[in-house]
Amino acid sequence: MKYTHRTTVLATMAAFALVALVGLSGCAPHKAPTPVDLPLSQSAQLNYDYLVYRDQMQRLQRHISEGKRSTLTAEEANQLHRTAVESLDRILAVEPSPELYLEKAGLFWNHPEGTSRSRATLKEGLTHFPNDRMLTIYLANSYIADGRQEDAINVMHEYLAVKPDDIQARERLGQMYMDAGQDAKALDMLKQIPEKNRTANTLSIMGRVQGNLGMRKAAIASLKKAIAMDPKFTEALVELAYQYELTKDYVSAEKIYTSILEQNGPFPEARLRLVNLNLKLNNPAKALQLTLEGPPSKSFILDAVLMFINNGFIAQGSTALDRLISGGTIPAEYYFYKAVIAGEGENDPDKALEYLDKVKETDRLYPHALQFKAQLFSIQGKQEQALELALKGKALYPDAPIFYVLESTLHRQNNDLDGAEQALTEGLARLKNDPELTYKLAMIYESTGKREQGLALMETVIRAHPDHSDALNYVGYTLAEENRELDRALVLVTKASSLDPENGYILDSVAWVHFKREEFDTAWKYIRYAVDVVDSDPTIWEHYGDIAAAAGHVKKARTGYSNALKLGHSNPSAIKKKLNTL
Repeated sequence: MKYTHRTTVLATMAAFALVALVGLSGCAPHKAPTPVDLPLSQSAQLNYDYLVYRDQMQRLQRHISEGKRSTLTAEEANQLHRTAVESLDRILAVEPSPELYLEKAGLFWNHPEGTSRSRATLKEGLTHFPNDRMLTIYLANSYIADGRQEDAINVMHEYLAVKPDDIQARERLGQMYMDAGQDAKALDMLKQIPEKNRTANTLSIMGRVQGNLGMRKAAIASLKKAIAMDPKFTEALVELAYQYELTKDYVSAEKIYTSILEQNGPFPEARLRLVNLNLKLNNPAKALQLTLEGPPSKSFILDAVLMFINNGFIAQGSTALDRLISGGTIPAEYYFYKAVIAGEGENDPDKALEYLDKVKETDRLYPHALQFKAQLFSIQGKQEQALELALKGKALYPDAPIFYVLESTLHRQNNDLDGAEQALTEGLARLKNDPELTYKLAMIYESTGKREQGLALMETVIRAHPDHSDALNYVGYTLAEENRELDRALVLVTKASSLDPENGYILDSVAWVHFKREEFDTAWKYIRYAVDVVDSDPTIWEHYGDIAAAAGHVKKARTGYSNALKLGHSNPSAIKKKLNTL
């Protein structure tokens, strides 16, 4: 900064001020330094204020890093903060700069006054330095921190209207669109960056967006270019491997995950993906080795255990889980997941219940243990005991949606649809607009022929929770079934798929909407993804047959209809009729 390079006389004054600060900090660390009595020139005052600011910031940072060990009270820490802000304000009044406005905004980022004070500071900075890139980007980030993505996007658009050639800003806007689930707009924005100016980061974001849009080949090409520019770009490597997984090129995916581990050492996400990949390749021994060699953290072990369970490798999952007791103490998670293994993997509900009894009421997992117990009792035909546990959970945790859902499910299993509906409406009376309760109630309306009421409920879920993938999928698919508002239906199911890209039912919805729009080639691409993920649903195979027939793939259509019949389609005569028309 300009005011830090002055004459020797001013340097002496600054040194005097620093000595005063050191003296103050030595005898009374909780007090803010007071101005010296000697009259100072403007430049000397600037140096002094900057030294005060840095001193207060260092004390604040030490206070934060020490945590509970810090000897400062909350009021003393707040006083340090106030003094730092006052010093910065005096400097800004004389020699403002974008960097100092950014520093002041940062002072309020995690402060009780919140991002609104940061935002006000950034806006003030932009009045002095219009269209400064960093002030603009941080202003947009302040809106994102408050969940106001559209406001953030508007800020960046206004900036780019003045500075359309700012590559970094255009890249940031593309990422904002991607984070907001607007992948098509993100791709359009990124494509406006000339190829020669695209950075590895630009290409990586493009690859992710293309992947979200189902453009697998294009995604792989973009990510390869990013890695060619930066071979150690871990985020791009992980995404490339993931895209290979989605295209079922497991060999290429495994090579990349292995190289990531070799480059970066401990990298839990890549290791977990490699574990999952080896399970898909039916290599549980290698998956177990990777797990046992992985970090000893509870989160890593439990994630790996769930992968073993979900892929049907129960014994290996149990072995991996035993890592949790190597330290001597046995956490509640150990008993809970042993119960999952016993109940779902070994089909031994009595053994599972024994493990669940060891989860104490004070444990974080206790409500989940209650829920699982109720489900096990229900499987054993002990419906009254199951319902008692659901009611107990509801009494202990009245604000937990899972017990209203559990009670509703148990009533539904007993063909008591009125009771199922009543449990959910009771929950919604207490938990207004809860997305899961609303979604489950809408599904009951759907199953009882009240589709219009169900659709209206789902619309309320989308308005209150625009990232609820199941509700987005439901509304989009229903609109397609009714052959109306197909443009909106496509937006809804595409967003749902971007939020849950490996959900075969949502991929089926995307395919079905394209089919209804008579975009048969695109529909054919998505329905093939769907049956790759879910190959046991007769309705999806019927859709496969319809789309294959429309796209001119007669043999494939036969396969689809035949599989729908084999899997017990609810209307076999309709499927046979479709087969005959081929």
